[in-house]
Amino acid sequence: MNFRAVLVALALGVASANRDFRPTASVSVGHRNIGSGLSADGITGDLQLESEVSDELKVGLEYDHEQANSGNPIKSVFARLSQKMAGGDVDADLHMSMGDNQLAGDVTYNRNGNQVVAHVNSNADNVVERVELTRGAFKGTYHTDSRNMDLEANADLDDDTNLLVKMSQGDSSAHLEINHHLDADTDVQVNMQPGADNLGASVEVTRRLDADNTVKPRFDINSKRLTCAWVRKLDAGRTATVNVDPDNSVDIEVASDNKADWSGKISAPWGNPGDADVKVSRQFSF
Repeated sequence: MNFRAVLVALALGVASANRDFRPTASVSVGHRNIGSGLSADGITGDLQLESEVSDELKVGLEYDHEQANSGNPIKSVFARLSQKMAGGDVDADLHMSMGDNQLAGDVTYNRNGNQVVAHVNSNADNVVERVELTRGAFKGTYHTDSRNMDLEANADLDDDTNLLVKMSQGDSSAHLEINHHLDADTDVQVNMQPGADNLGASVEVTRRLDADNTVKPRFDINSKRLTCAWVRKLDAGRTATVNVDPDNSVDIEVASDNKADWSGKISAPWGNPGDADVKVSRQFSF
């Protein structure tokens, strides 16, 4: 199948669709290591254009500024399709890479509380790489290449405690997550991933200081590594988040509930803020 021809045909359908052509653009622009000075090589940029062909179909493309040097700045084209089928809902989100013509993405089928997701990749040995089945608190994943299974289940032990268990046949691993609600302002999450020599345990506490401020310290028991996040609510649905990792970096991010509002992020190595990476993003509708 010529997937490029299929997607080009979908894009051409926009011109004949009985609706206004009003694309949405999601723009992200940044600069790496601003301490070394502004330069064209340090600029990063991503652009996603998306438009509705119909109520069931959206098409678009992704542009990557860094790929411009390789001759083709268009990273991929995509199509998102929603349809009713056999009493359920089918949603397909497929992207085709312009570099190698790889078609990949997810096809999801929902019916009566059951969800089946097929992850497809046209360049893989098996076009369907894995299949996920979710029913209530249980989720199973079958990997077609290795024929291995992953299982996931969660349960409420009481009104304040939830237990999540994940097991992978492929790497013979298990993961245990316990979420406990201590009081109106405090939640605790314990993660354990048993290994040959240790439990791989970490503890994260979420503490609401007031209506606008929340702190989230996290401690890794094996490495004795402590990190912390501070989240502050701002005006107009914005939030500011500071993530501090004394061994590595500090990140400052401002986000908004409104996609048409500016968001930004600064990431810097710990102790050397001059080498920060900066990125700003916003969505535009035409």
